[in-house]
Amino acid sequence: MIDVRRLSGTQIQGWVLINAYDEGADGIIYVGERDGQEAVVKILFPEALAKNGFADAIERLELQLSLKGSKRHPNLVQIFEGGKAAELDDIPYLVMEFISGKSLDKAIKSVPRSAIPSLLKQLADAARYLESIGLVHRDIKPANIVISDDFSQLTLLDLGIVLMTPSIDAIGRHSGKEFVATTRYSPPEFVWRKEESASDDAWRAITFYQIGATLHDLIMRKPLFDGWDQPRAKLYDAVRFHSPEINTPDCEEWLIQLARCCLVKNWRERIQLVSWESFNGPPDIDVDLSFQRQKIKLRQIRSSEIRLANEANSTKDPENSRLHELWDLHNKVFMEIRQFLMAVQIFPKFSGTYSRVNDKQYMLCFEFEADSQLMFSKQIVAKVILSVDNEYEMATELKVMVMFIEGEIVFDGKWTEMLTVESASALIQQSLIQVADKIVPPA
Repeated sequence: MIDVRRLSGTQIQGWVLINAYDEGADGIIYVGERDGQEAVVKILFPEALAKNGFADAIERLELQLSLKGSKRHPNLVQIFEGGKAAELDDIPYLVMEFISGKSLDKAIKSVPRSAIPSLLKQLADAARYLESIGLVHRDIKPANIVISDDFSQLTLLDLGIVLMTPSIDAIGRHSGKEFVATTRYSPPEFVWRKEESASDDAWRAITFYQIGATLHDLIMRKPLFDGWDQPRAKLYDAVRFHSPEINTPDCEEWLIQLARCCLVKNWRERIQLVSWESFNGPPDIDVDLSFQRQKIKLRQIRSSEIRLANEANSTKDPENSRLHELWDLHNKVFMEIRQFLMAVQIFPKFSGTYSRVNDKQYMLCFEFEADSQLMFSKQIVAKVILSVDNEYEMATELKVMVMFIEGEIVFDGKWTEMLTVESASALIQQSLIQVADKIVPPA
């Protein structure tokens, strides 16, 4: 097998490999020269190809080569050429623009506060350009960004796991059994690859999270989840449950709030709080009430995330795979229903909790205040029970019971199906809408 780590002085398609510049998980990067032009030459590791799949690597390479030619975007690395290197028994290679400057992860403590808004906008502009041509980066992080020595120019690098959207593989696109992006800088729905939506919004939510994670590092001058990452399993728990503290007295409030919004755990809530325009600069707080509404909404979400994290820490993650599926289902359904209730704006104020009845049964509970303006004259309680079916273990039993606080039942339903987060949430939402239809009298 060719040792791609020892190729200094050799040629690939006329490019002389001068010296090894950097090394990643899937390949090594050389500084190359041809006809007086300097470039970066990336060569994939044969062992990574064997592990992750040669066909997938070629597919991703072809997507990168779709950007070949002139400089497509001022903040995106230029692609020169690539393909299978005949000199290396057809190992894939890629030739890219050489960007002078510093890797952001190595310069994170030196970036002036005044430079952050411009760098943030440049990063978002590059990601938005990729989206405009149907691509998503999937691995935005400080190590994949170069900034100029004067901190005025940002360039997004490493399109190695770029993906065309929408994809039939949805959020779960990965190579073999390995997660191809970077856990620390990826949102929960991407790390666990269990979401069922391949919508543009879902992919955009991943991009926003990764931009927000990079913004976190710029603000806090340390990696996201620093101190919450050892042992490795603790990092996965942090991605899922820990809401990082983002606060410093010498950074603009809108940047801190934007970073917090980008790092919201639930992607549907995230996409409601953040848009591409959010990265353009500070809002006019005096006239833009949306900034204040966003601040309040963010407080509510972060409070809920902290509570859910505390509850998760006090509940043992079941080892049995079927019971783990139920545990995971009840967590996600709770978040979906909470988001639904906040979004539809036809229900009164509510509080939501979930609890473990036993290993095979979980209960979600939503208590609604009385609100005469919304025509809910009495307090109501909605209880949702998810349990493993007694006869067919792979099926889930879903019960929805809604009652007035004094005990009168308004709705009582039961389903036994192979439930997903979407199908379970849809049944619960339909039940709650029926309840509202019964309670709110016709005009």
